[in-house]
Amino acid sequence: MRVDGITVLITTMLGLGGCAALACAPVTIVVADKEERPTLVSQPRGLRTDELGRVKEERRDSIGHEYWVRNADGHWVRVSEAQWQAAEPGRPLEVCR
Repeated sequence: MRVDGITVLITTMLGLGGCAALACAPVTIVVADKEERPTLVSQPRGLRTDELGRVKEERRDSIGHEYWVRNADGHWVRVSEAQWQAAEPGRPLEVCR
């Protein structure tokens, strides 16, 4: 089976076009409020065998953090820790949507 250049080009363009929806669209918002929310994070630590010989996954729970800012319209946007630390109420902040 022979694959010509045009087929490869079209396939590549269609494949990469699907990633466009995942790209960051920077938007500037005015910060009205900011909030740090604790979350439960379950991390795998390995595998073990129970009394009956079944393989079980060992997990460890820990507290993680999510950082959120609210714009003037009342919409909450999740941001990185660095963006959250730089955010000040009443000031503009560039975020990804």
